Amino acid sequence: MSADPVAECDPTRCPLCGESNRCARAADPEAKKCWCMNETFPRNLLERVPEHAVRRACICERCLRDHPEASVE
Repeated sequence: MSADPVAECDPTRCPLCGESNRCARAADPEAKKCWCMNETFPRNLLERVPEHAVRRACICERCLRDHPEASVE
């Protein structure tokens, strides 16, 4: 019997590298702002997120900034 990957998805961890994603909404679902809300995530970066983590865990700022197609300052 294998573990349920959805149940194991930690919304406070980046699904790509496993580090803290510093997501304000993961820490507090009532939060109105987060660092990621003004960022653009390239489609091919989003496509790397494992299916069980889609819309459950945010990509961290480092993974976004390290992506070759990212346009963040």
